[in-house]
Parts: sequence; structure tokens; C-alpha cells
Amino acid sequence: MNFLNISKYLGFSILIGSAVAYILLDPIDRLLSYQGPIISGGLLGWYVLMSNTPQDKFVEVDKEKVSIVSLLLRKRVPLFITIALALIIPWLLPQIYIISTKLEWLFACSFISEFVGGFLVGYSINSLTFTEKIILYSLGFAGDTLFLLILYVASNLFAIPPQNILNSIILLVYAIKFPEGAAFAIYIFKKVNVI
Repeated sequence: MNFLNISKYLGFSILIGSAVAYILLDPIDRLLSYQGPIISGGLLGWYVLMSNTPQDKFVEVDKEKVSIVSLLLRKRVPLFITIALALIIPWLLPQIYIISTKLEWLFACSFISEFVGGFLVGYSINSLTFTEKIILYSLGFAGDTLFLLILYVASNLFAIPPQNILNSIILLVYAIKFPEGAAFAIYIFKKVNVI
């Protein structure tokens, strides 16, 4: 199975779908689709790193094929992750989000900023150890839980009925969070030789 091609096509598909969602949907669904540019950026960041590394520039680390570039970037990863978080988090704050929905140029900046943040994480992910990857995923999961509170505040500000929000949250959980969690669980199981 060619994971490079899968990540490339999936990354571009999610990016296009997210752009359409950002343009056409209501403010709450736009807020729910924030993960689209982040996930697509992550997939494409990983794709760029892996596809531009020659086959003879990979080494085996903990039973995993790792690019030499990833090993060289190891010391800079905390900086990349910090920059990525600084690019992503502000756009999820209700006050900034409301302003960005009123100013088109700022809304476009939020989309690009989230994509670049995701790209930095995807480019850096291979440099992390197994434990660091689990910690990063756990922090992301905790952030998603906090995001539900932000969503509740935003729904009150936009006066959107609770039923609409519940439908959107169910879609978020089953379309994004469940497959994401399942993929990460499979990665963990393979890493600890359960499967």
C-alpha cells in the first residue's frame, strides 16, 4: 500500500472539502470544520518530507523507517510545534472567530494559518519519539474536548438552536474523531506488537 499517494490525495481532498465548507456553510459548521485545514496540512507536511527524501536517506529507529531529515530536525521540533500551536489556537477563540467571520480577509487568513500550522506538525511528526507522539495526540484530544465548550459559547453568540449543534457535533465525532482515534490506536497496537 502506497501511503505517500494516499496521504497526498487525502490531504488535497480534505483541503478542498474544508475550503468549500468555509465558504458555503453557516458559522457553527465552519467552526466545526476547523480541523480540515489542520489535518490536510498535517498529511501534506508528512507527504512533502517523505516524498522528498531519497530512499537511501532513511534509517530504522524503533522498528520504524525514519528520514535522516527528521533526525536532523529533532532539536527544532519543539519550536515548530510551538509555532504551529500559535498559528492554530487563536482562531478557535470565540471573540477572534466572530471578528474573522465578519472580515473576509481575516477569515481567509484563519484558514491559511490553520493549514500552515498543520503542515508544520505533519512535517515534524516523524522527528518525535513514540511517547512524544502519544503525548501530542493526547493534548490534541484534550483540546478537542475544550473545543466543545468554545462551540457552546459560539452557538449562544450566533443564536443557533441546540439541535443543530448536536447534529454537527455527532458528525464531527463520527466523521473525524472516530476514524482519527481508530488510526492512532492501530498505530499504537502495531508499535507495541499487539497486531
